[in-house]
Amino acid sequence: MARFDGIRYGYRCDNPTSLSDLYRRSRSEGFGDEVKRRILIGTYVLSSGYYDAYYLKAQQVRRLIRRDFIDAFKEVDMILTPTSPEVAFSLNAKKDNPVAMYDSDIFTIAINLAGLPAISLPIGFHDGLPIDGQLIGPHFSETSLLSIAHQYQQYTDWHQRISHQFDD
Repeated sequence: MARFDGIRYGYRCDNPTSLSDLYRRSRSEGFGDEVKRRILIGTYVLSSGYYDAYYLKAQQVRRLIRRDFIDAFKEVDMILTPTSPEVAFSLNAKKDNPVAMYDSDIFTIAINLAGLPAISLPIGFHDGLPIDGQLIGPHFSETSLLSIAHQYQQYTDWHQRISHQFDD
């Protein structure tokens, strides 16, 4: 989080009175409630009393997930999965329900843990809300992923459609 200090990266507050004020206000104004919640949970899990219980176990699970993906990519070039277990929800529909917000990320977690490149693509609409698919590639396949995504956009118009939430 240190890099999001309002100096080199991220949001910068207006008219800070000191360096400390710049850091504090840039982070409090620039991060939404959900981001702050996830930062606090991460900090808690990495605290000294929970390091062995959570972090070391998570590293073991990460290795297993990574190995499973490496084995899968011996059989296939790319993997296409849903990005989320449901269609996009309306703006602010789940902002007061952190568990529902975490659940919406469930299909992206393993990819991040394995350190794999992936790209989310619009693949349709349901009741005026977008549906996304996630194309996952093996390590260092970013060029192929972007090429496939570009080719997909040449043959579809999903990326040009706008959700009914944004209709005038």
